[in-house]
Amino acid sequence: MDIQYLMRQARKLEKAMADAKEKLSALTVEAESGGGLVKVIMNGKCEITRLAIDPGAIDPSDRALLEDLVTAAVNAAAEKARAAADESMQKATGGIKMPGITG
Repeated sequence: MDIQYLMRQARKLEKAMADAKEKLSALTVEAESGGGLVKVIMNGKCEITRLAIDPGAIDPSDRALLEDLVTAAVNAAAEKARAAADESMQKATGGIKMPGITG
């Protein structure tokens, strides 16, 4: 094997991964809980870009319910975002398993 060829391939892979990571902020996922009472939109970097709470979910006497709904929606969105990010990175690396980078 030619070491120069391997180095060029490694640089290509590194660039593809950097490009894929950059595109993660444009990737969006949506999740909800409570039958749509709480909705979360998150990007591929697991950053919440929007949180919507239906007024029907706001009951001052049951704060714990709203907290649980928000937690469930955020966790569901994070799961979807991680899955989408893993898929994006696998496409960028051509399916090569890279510890800490792809699932």
